[in-house]
Formats: sequence, structure tokens, C-alpha cells
Amino acid sequence: AIAREQNLTRAAETLHLSQSAVSSQIKQLEEELGVRLFRRTSKSMLLTEAGQVLTGYARNVLKATEQLQQKGAALSQGISSSIVIGLNTDANFLRVSAINQRFRALLPDTSVTFLTCHSVDTMQKLSQGAIDLGFFYGDELRPGIDSCVISEVRTCVVVPTRLVPEREELTWERIAALPWVWVDNDFPFFRALQKSLDDHTTIPNQTVTAVDEQIVRELVSAGHGAAIMREDEARPLAEQGLVSIWSRGWGEIPLRLGWLTANGHERRVRDAIDVVQHAWRDRPVAVEGSLTDKYWS
Repeated sequence: AIAREQNLTRAAETLHLSQSAVSSQIKQLEEELGVRLFRRTSKSMLLTEAGQVLTGYARNVLKATEQLQQKGAALSQGISSSIVIGLNTDANFLRVSAINQRFRALLPDTSVTFLTCHSVDTMQKLSQGAIDLGFFYGDELRPGIDSCVISEVRTCVVVPTRLVPEREELTWERIAALPWVWVDNDFPFFRALQKSLDDHTTIPNQTVTAVDEQIVRELVSAGHGAAIMREDEARPLAEQGLVSIWSRGWGEIPLRLGWLTANGHERRVRDAIDVVQHAWRDRPVAVEGSLTDKYWS
């Protein structure tokens, strides 16, 4: 606290101790280590060169102590491992409830955390250790990251009905000139569209940018612009008469689950992969008039 505040009074207030108590602890620590840690002035306390070196070690010790306490608390609650899963889209689509239910049934000693993580950020967060597993769209991988395909996702181009006359024959050039709700040029859905159109795709007129699919859906349903969406999200809007689905704008893109290659041998990671794969293994039973047969085709 003193190293951070550079002031004995403020440090004592932060620690809820008296100044004399803090001074005594510093003196005792300096005697134990055999070095002077702080240089005192009339208004501040600054780290000496030795103090600066030892501060890094002290922080590591405090962090290790905190981790030890957390591990002890987890063990006392019957939790022996943890897993962090990054979600690139809405939880309902990713079957988070089914995933969590299976964790609770088969791996009750595993603490599971779900975090929002866009596809473009998944690789980085895996590399940084911020997540253990991560959902993402597309085929691009970085060295040191493994993945498996969870499902093939159908995408489509949707145009709000208020933006075009009814029954107008639409070309890509006409659609691209309309206002668009955009994510970015590297958005996996746009890449899938480029592939389906043999890369002959003009970059659309990007009037508003959204960071995720939920915002795209909201803006499209309100008629603010055309967009590329998952079929399961576009169909209900089309059935309500809010959008038209462009017949040539279909694409397909893999939904993947990724993890660090170096962690792939860990039991907790392998178990988590199995849990996610199982949640996606059984397709819903098709009901006449539902989207199931279309979605899984």
C-alpha cells in the first residue's frame, strides 16, 4: 500500500491501521530482509532501489497466497477444477443451458464460467489464458490453437421491407447500395457470403456499425438497414413481414470450439470439450412448419 500511495498516512487509511502500526511493520520487515525499503521525505515515502526490486517479488507472493486461498475455498466446497468458456453469440443458440446442465450432472466438482467473447477476439483470449475454451465462427486458426467443428451455420442476407419496393428484383449491387448494419469487413458471415458469390461482392454501404449479432438483429428489425444474419434469427423477422431474405444471399459457416494445443491434454479441458460436443450432438426433432429441417440442412 505504501509503494502505491507513496504516503504513510494514506497507506495507513487504506489498510485501516494506525500510522505507528504501519511504521512498525515496515521497520520489522526491513530488519528481517536486511535492506532499507523506503526513502523518507517530509511529505512522502519512496521506494529505494532495493525496495523496487523486492516489490515485484512481494506482489508475486501476495498473488500466490490469494490463489492458494481460492483453491482451498474451492476444495472445501467440493470444487476441484475450473473452466472458462467464451461465448461468441447468444447463450440460447449456443445451448449454454444444456451445457451447464451436463456439467452439473457429470462434473459437479467443476466450476464453470461463461464469458462474452466475439469470434474475432477468441484466438487472442485463448492465447492470453483469459478463456479455456471459446466458440467462434470460421476456419481461420492460429498456431498453437486446436479446434473442432460444432455445427454448420446457415447465414443469409436480409433486407428490411421498408427499404425496397415489394417484389423488386434485387441484385447484389442494388442491395449493397442500401444502408447496412455492419460488423466489420472481416466478419465471418461476410466471408461466407463472398465465398457463395465467388468473391464478386462490393463492400456494402455501412451506415451503422454493431459489435454483435443481437444489436444487428435489433437494428434490422427496426428497418435501419440490411445485414447478414443467421437463418434462425432471420426467419422469424421474415415471417413477421419485417424483412425479405435475398434468394442469392445464402452462406454456410462452421461454428467451432477452440482451445490451446498446450492445454488439450488436460483432463478438465478434454471433459469440457466432451460436454459441449454432447450438447450439440442430438439434433432437435423436426416439427412440421419449424426451422429445424432448414437449419440443419
